[in-house]
Amino acid sequence: MDNAATAYTGRDFADLDDAATIASIANARPIPTEGPMPLFRPLPAAPEYPVNALGPVLAPAAKAIAGMAQCAIACAANSVLAVASLAAQGRANAVLPIGTGKATPLSLYLLTVLESGERKSTADSFALKPVRDYERELAEAEAGERQAWAVKMAAHDTAAKNLHSKLKADRAALEAALHDLGPAPLPPLLSILAPGGDQTFEGLFRIYQHGRPSLAMLCDDGASFLGGHSLKAENKSGTTANLCKAWDGTRLERIRSLDGVNVLHDRRLAAHIMIQPGVAGDFLGDAQYADQGFLARFLLSAPGSLAGTDARLRSEDAAAERAAAARAAGDLAPYNAVVGRLLRSPIRWKNEHDRSAGIDLDELPLSEDARRLYVRLCNATSGAMATGKALESVRPFANKLPENAVRLAGILTLIADPEAIEIDAATLADAATLAKYYADEAVRLTDAAATDPAMKRADMLRRWLLSRPGDVIGLATVYQLGQPKSLRTAKAAREAMEALVAHGWASPIPDGAMIDGKRHREAWRIVRGGQA
Repeated sequence: MDNAATAYTGRDFADLDDAATIASIANARPIPTEGPMPLFRPLPAAPEYPVNALGPVLAPAAKAIAGMAQCAIACAANSVLAVASLAAQGRANAVLPIGTGKATPLSLYLLTVLESGERKSTADSFALKPVRDYERELAEAEAGERQAWAVKMAAHDTAAKNLHSKLKADRAALEAALHDLGPAPLPPLLSILAPGGDQTFEGLFRIYQHGRPSLAMLCDDGASFLGGHSLKAENKSGTTANLCKAWDGTRLERIRSLDGVNVLHDRRLAAHIMIQPGVAGDFLGDAQYADQGFLARFLLSAPGSLAGTDARLRSEDAAAERAAAARAAGDLAPYNAVVGRLLRSPIRWKNEHDRSAGIDLDELPLSEDARRLYVRLCNATSGAMATGKALESVRPFANKLPENAVRLAGILTLIADPEAIEIDAATLADAATLAKYYADEAVRLTDAAATDPAMKRADMLRRWLLSRPGDVIGLATVYQLGQPKSLRTAKAAREAMEALVAHGWASPIPDGAMIDGKRHREAWRIVRGGQA
């Protein structure tokens, strides 16, 4: 066990800087000695997702979903991890070996960056099957329970009114009688576990008030959430703070003039947000998200597109297709079963009459071997955050990396054995392998998001110029028709063209030019060649 752990920490984190350097060299395009130069360093290729580190249940499920949905394995992996987090977080906390032990939720926030058409929604629908099956089961039961509750509530109200009428002259006797009557019956819990649609934190809070303490926020169109009501300028700070609290497992608060102060304890939230690259750049480059620590809580992934690859080819042999579907169903069966089993674990309310008081959760401590591996992981991560090292640019994320590794390990542990009482070193080593992947992605994507927005606009303009006929362009044409639309002023268009001139993609025509019978005082000749 220790040998495997030592091999992991010795290679994947101690040498992380060298590995990242080698990868960037391998994937970089040479800068030509003559002709145009790139406007910024190209994004290195996505690393391979270490799917086998997901363990004996989640790994086959992710592979099966990737095959059926024809999506990237990292997308399928994030989908099953989000659902596994939902199932596990309502059952137990992991215990970090800090002081006498610090409980941490088994909640994950995952972000998948993919273009439209990459089957994100399909992957989520397969992963969510055991959740949707249980929600239907709960909804059917809830209908009958709600009718029974309405009867009990009416009887309680009638009894209370009768006591008030009968004992209104004797306050002490009335109080004693109401105490004996007891509190009003609580309504049945809502059947929602993973709400869909345009989600807001206000909506989640209401579900927490009247529903189950463990929820998932799964957005296959993350742009609608990030651009929605909850994250508009006037709500952004409060929503982000509450989402951070939900990840931390601390109490959630809502203060309103009409319904007063509401405090909820022990609520858990798993999240998987899927967004397109353009939206991802804005999200990852948002200073407020960074300052509040929201970004640091996410495990990031941006797999390459499968469009045009053999992974999208289906067999014309119907028998072979049926056999593949049967194999996929067999690989998903253990996943569906264990997720359903964990979701059906009884909710242990600390106070049956006051659900806001929270729930009791099992504890998953680290075994002694796992504790030693955790210490090595913390030390290696700390070293990689030093100036000039691999994780320097993502220090907030890296600070939470060992904790995220333990959360991953706790989830993998319960998925493999719902009756487990500790996290062993082998499982933590698998979780650390996953953490290494997400660390590489955090560095790759954060560095890309840090690219000067002006250079990004200039590069989009460059691509538009190269896609159109003709080698001469006037300023008016650039700001009237050019892409992106943010260049719709002469000043912005001129600055973008100046950037292209500086990098050799255009050269100014000193006296302007006649283009399509119209005189342009400011014009440029486009240089075709070099990077496409």
